[in-house]
Amino acid sequence: MHKRSLIWATATSAALLAAGGFAATPALASGPSAGVNVRVTVDQAGTYMSADQLSGGSYSDGVLTRCGVDRRMQNEPTLAIDPRNTAIWAAGSNDYCTVPSTTDAWAGFYRSTSGGSSWTDSLLPGYKGDMSAQGTSSPLAPLVAGGALAAGDPQMSWDGAGRLFYMGNNFNRGTENGASGLTKDNTGDIWVATYGPAPNATGTSTDGSHYLRTVLLAKNTFGLGSFNDKTDLVADPATGNVYASWSDFHGVTGCNEILFSRSTDHGATFSKPVKISSGICGNQGPSIAIGTGGHVFVGWEGNTGGALNRAPGAVNGAAFVASSDFGKTFGKASLALTYTPFTSAQFAGNGARECGDAPFNCPTGQTFPRFDLAGPSLAADNAHGTLVMAFQVEQASGQGQIEFVTSTNGGTSWSAPKLLAPAATGHQFFPWVTASGGKVMAAWYDSQGDPTYAPTRAPCNSATGTTSACLNVRFAESSDGGMTWGSSVQVTDTPTNPNFEQFGGRLVPFFGDYLTLAAQGGTVGVTWTDQRNTVGAPDPAGDKDGADVAGDPETGGTCTSSLTTCFDGTGGLDQNIYSAAITP
Repeated sequence: MHKRSLIWATATSAALLAAGGFAATPALASGPSAGVNVRVTVDQAGTYMSADQLSGGSYSDGVLTRCGVDRRMQNEPTLAIDPRNTAIWAAGSNDYCTVPSTTDAWAGFYRSTSGGSSWTDSLLPGYKGDMSAQGTSSPLAPLVAGGALAAGDPQMSWDGAGRLFYMGNNFNRGTENGASGLTKDNTGDIWVATYGPAPNATGTSTDGSHYLRTVLLAKNTFGLGSFNDKTDLVADPATGNVYASWSDFHGVTGCNEILFSRSTDHGATFSKPVKISSGICGNQGPSIAIGTGGHVFVGWEGNTGGALNRAPGAVNGAAFVASSDFGKTFGKASLALTYTPFTSAQFAGNGARECGDAPFNCPTGQTFPRFDLAGPSLAADNAHGTLVMAFQVEQASGQGQIEFVTSTNGGTSWSAPKLLAPAATGHQFFPWVTASGGKVMAAWYDSQGDPTYAPTRAPCNSATGTTSACLNVRFAESSDGGMTWGSSVQVTDTPTNPNFEQFGGRLVPFFGDYLTLAAQGGTVGVTWTDQRNTVGAPDPAGDKDGADVAGDPETGGTCTSSLTTCFDGTGGLDQNIYSAAITP
């Protein structure tokens, strides 16, 4: 199934200003604990800086000025921690602050020099209206001029020399040349940007602050629904190599592919992409891990059912492939295990990925965003010689739970799946695992404790179709290579309602496809999508789903377009990225 990273944003949402931090929920005294929740994307009475300003220059423009005040949506956060200065964190997201200025979302770039306790917000150069030297020289600029106005699906990683690598995609929304979205004419590309230390810097304080370049790894083939999407990127601090992988969706023309490319010159150039998913279909969502001795591992979601998973007896599972020569060549891919993915469509009643107001309403009467990217997150614990994969699985009752498997022989064989953090109530989805300092760590979204929970209802939906704030982020860790896990702790101090209808003309919700967990030794952080600042509004004469936002005409508001300043004042579109430090 084609799964795009950004949803069209002619949306509305409301928000309360959340400047500063919030005290985190106390964890078990003997286990990990979460620090304050910090708002990363301050787009209310805030300031967005250009890449030029991050490097000491003076360029700014109307797009950046607007981004600091327009209270729009951000989702799908990435996070990376500098291995040579763990006080420096970098993050990114699908940032819709550009929508009023450019009509589409762009890749946000955020940097912290205080271990995530405060952030400087910026944008990747090359967006529409970016006349800086960095923007006009970007290879994205001519693609934007040709109509590929959006950029997102962000992933980040550091090498060992203060260089940050930032990967994502750039695209237009596509024009259908038939009755099916699988035949859209998509333009766009896969890109990797590099941010390094300031020129002639002698310390580490400027790591990742100086924009160096953006290079293109692949372009969409126009027509027939071809689309490059679902990225992952990992840099190896030991060798300096940069490994990139992504999904190449083929629309109606065949099986989706997982492509792989590497850089051995610090991101200046990348190798010609190679297909690493031969023999498997339905491929999406690669996750890269680096082992020892030149081993590179990639896991993703795949199936045996042909291009659209329709073959009789088709099975879905976690695909896996390995390289032993630093990503130069790979063995044959296989399904490491099969499972029934926990996806949002099971709550629709008609197979829809997300449900909202008409015409996107569903037979069940529930309201929810899509959460159907159910592939594995992969980590290599080189201290214990193990690989760990975690994925969201539909249990027999319908409940979504995170399961995990381990391998002690480089992925040749895998353990039987087990529940990572068993819970009697609530749904779990979008797991992220990482390994550092002899520990394997996991974070995920969790509706545990939802008073309206039922395994047959989407997260935060009551029996009458009313939504509520019930979703949190949870964290757990393992000290034995992922074989066993300690009790999970809550990261968020305030539950969130992921079901606000802020997209598609304020008719459907969108919460992104992932959160991110990052670690360097004992420095651990997590970023997630959060709705605590969204200002909702009652709709007593309508569906009473609790998912409508302030300013929308459905609630008596006067905001008819997300392109105007109207929603700046209501906060109905104020979806944000938050972060927290974890003490492991």
